[in-house]
Amino acid sequence: MKLETITVEKNMLRFCLDEAFSGPVTLREETPVVHGTPRLVAQEELAFTGGAAACARFADGHDRALSRFFCRQGGTELEGAHYVTDFAPDVPENVYPYPQPDTIKTLVCPHEEGREFGIKQSRFDVNLPAMVALEEQPDTIPYEFEGQTYYFYRDSLEKLEKNMAGYEVNTLILLNAPSKFFSHEEQALLDVCIHPKYEWGDPGAFISAFNMTTEAGQRVYGAFVSFLAERYTRADKKYGRIGGVIISNEINLQTNWGNVGEMPVKDYVEEYSVAMRLAWICGKRHYSGFRVYVSLANNWNELHENPLRLYHGRDIIDHLGVISARDGDFPWHVAHHPYPESWLPDFWNDRRATFDFATPKITYKNMEVLEAYLAQPQLLYRGTPRRIVFSEQGFNAENGPLRDLQEKQAAAGYVLEYLKARNMKTVDMMANHSYLDNLHEFGLNLGIFRYDPDAPNHRGEAKPIAAAVKAMDTPAEEIAILFAREIISPELFDYLLHPTVLCGDPDRSSETEFG
Repeated sequence: MKLETITVEKNMLRFCLDEAFSGPVTLREETPVVHGTPRLVAQEELAFTGGAAACARFADGHDRALSRFFCRQGGTELEGAHYVTDFAPDVPENVYPYPQPDTIKTLVCPHEEGREFGIKQSRFDVNLPAMVALEEQPDTIPYEFEGQTYYFYRDSLEKLEKNMAGYEVNTLILLNAPSKFFSHEEQALLDVCIHPKYEWGDPGAFISAFNMTTEAGQRVYGAFVSFLAERYTRADKKYGRIGGVIISNEINLQTNWGNVGEMPVKDYVEEYSVAMRLAWICGKRHYSGFRVYVSLANNWNELHENPLRLYHGRDIIDHLGVISARDGDFPWHVAHHPYPESWLPDFWNDRRATFDFATPKITYKNMEVLEAYLAQPQLLYRGTPRRIVFSEQGFNAENGPLRDLQEKQAAAGYVLEYLKARNMKTVDMMANHSYLDNLHEFGLNLGIFRYDPDAPNHRGEAKPIAAAVKAMDTPAEEIAILFAREIISPELFDYLLHPTVLCGDPDRSSETEFG
């Protein structure tokens, strides 16, 4: 016997077993901290009838939907769901279908500029220490969450809303950077929200993992997500609309983008899965279609010098699948960054991107591998594949004699990767990372426009890729495809557009034979 589902109702939580058991079960409720000391919130006896029982959802201002539960019957702890798995239809404040645009084409720029390219959705970074204060500050908005008041900076909200305005839907990337991404560096907040193992002295540790090890860390994180979901999923789109959130950034490169120092990948995903789950619960209370995404770089199976700092994307997905199934599955999805292996635009020459599950990298060349991998039965959500957003990628062109050639290759590459993504069945976004070249992004030139310090909005000369972006999903697409096939070669272009994926690991047993 195991606990199959925990459903949030208006004023109750309903627990359902996988068999029609009738009798008493002891319910233990605790805070969902990981690698810390959970607090016992309550313990009570539930009277199950026909395999179901219910308890009050709210207690002293606390929404018990945010807790972790354990059930014991006759001295045996039941396996199965430990967290909320379902919401009754009348619970979310806003109920409407996910607002998927009729194009997956995405740029990261204000709508007034994206509109020129037919862009209908975008994605933007939101940094917790730039948005939230523990202590009241001038021109902040108070927000009550789980018995505590937090304060949100109005100017940060207005900047975000100006960028989101006009798009049909936006996806937010939730960051936890203590000093970058416009952090206010409020020490009292950082003491709570930054992971206790974050390496403060490492200049390459740009972002901390969210702190799931303490109740206070989880509470400020919950307030952060809940505020965003409540404000930006309103049916009237008063402040703009989001459809979901990406949790942190490229966590398989956690030493830089979700730092906790050295930690085994399974332990990291144990913490990260709770951050995903809490975000889903907080968001789902406000919007029925709220989505949460795990963020992955293109490193899939690549060997690393230190596996306690750099993980395989494949391992993260596998652990996430096991953990979510163990504790009560929920609809998590995948945000992936299929940059070329060398950052240079000729991804069709990538050598570490193969069409099988053992591929070292998933780049534009073999992006179909990700969809095939997620289609495995053990990774489906109730028989349905997880959704994919390619939320960050781009083509670098080096300053030098090859720049013009590489920029033509970038335009051709954009056409091919866009067609490949559009052919996939579960992809909802194809976001070119940079609208303008960024002077402070590791020396890379990833924009579709050059940076001009003297131009309005710094928008300089258009690169060839700008015309390619504008052409896709329009009648001009046919001309763009002809151009791309000529640059890449017709035979290779056509093969990569419809590659064959080996749904498994290749047999390499003969590779050591000789004689």
